[in-house]
Amino acid sequence: MASLGQLRVAPSGRIIGLGIGTALQIANMRGYDTATVSELLQEAEAAIVPLLNDTTDNHG
Repeated sequence: MASLGQLRVAPSGRIIGLGIGTALQIANMRGYDTATVSELLQEAEAAIVPLLNDTTDNHG
């Protein structure tokens, strides 16, 4: 996912979310329907963030 470089990170280093604005800009530039992408990103973020934090906690 191209927007994974755009993470919202807490001062503690924990990931608190994806850069949704950036992800929507990327989707728009690629010609995707941003309304649909925004709906999908909400679900994706809910799954991705805990996994990224688990990976960071176990290997960071």
